[in-house]
Amino acid sequence: MDGHLYLGTPDATARQVLPAAVATLHNRRAVVPGDRLPSGTPGPGLTVSRVPSVDGEPALDVSTVALTVQAHHDLLEHPDLFGLRTATDASQGHFPGISGEPLAVRQAAQAMTATFGARGFRSAAVTAFGGVAAGPTLRPHRAREISVRFDRPFGFLALHRTSRLVLNAGWVTDPDIFEEPSSDW
Repeated sequence: MDGHLYLGTPDATARQVLPAAVATLHNRRAVVPGDRLPSGTPGPGLTVSRVPSVDGEPALDVSTVALTVQAHHDLLEHPDLFGLRTATDASQGHFPGISGEPLAVRQAAQAMTATFGARGFRSAAVTAFGGVAAGPTLRPHRAREISVRFDRPFGFLALHRTSRLVLNAGWVTDPDIFEEPSSDW
């Protein structure tokens, strides 16, 4: 699974950002590679600059907040939307390959949770190390650095890696408060 974060203009709503995010998945020409972004602020939350560097390699700096999104939906509240109207008709049997007895749907619900925090996106593992400089660092080069800040409401999509099917989507308005981990090792 891949997690994608999407940030619109400061006044953008979920109804504007999320459909545009899904549309971008199907329009690869709309995606601009980092090495083709102009210097300055080419997009919401995005800054492209040249910075001192040890090796001259380009860098990406992404800053976001922790988030947890949970939802539960009773799919039978809108059976037509989910293609369940016929399956709920108990006057005739459905799903003959599942049971010898006629079946009909009586309950249908979806529950979801998505967490992105200090250890990464839920069901993903991320290892992080803390360090401190041990002496002066020579930075004889300058390199391209792209910085992205998700510091206001933003959207996310969880995609199946190979098919790029959207498995989960959400809008973060109230992020979790990030607490610095204790330095007591």
